[in-house]
Amino acid sequence: MYGRVFIVQDRESAHFLCPDAGDVGFTPWVTSAGAFDSEEEAIETAASHCSEGFVIFSFIAQYQP
Repeated sequence: MYGRVFIVQDRESAHFLCPDAGDVGFTPWVTSAGAFDSEEEAIETAASHCSEGFVIFSFIAQYQP
């Protein structure tokens, strides 16, 4: 099954948001970026963790339901 997912990149550091022990962290690797199920969830998380702005990328990805 395929679905749309969103990842967030911090504009200041160019790192991506990722899960980190139940919290949110940063990684320089797009392959380690955390995928959000909704654009709204990605925006809300980015707004509270990326103080200098952010970019959201949307992808179609395969996943297990």
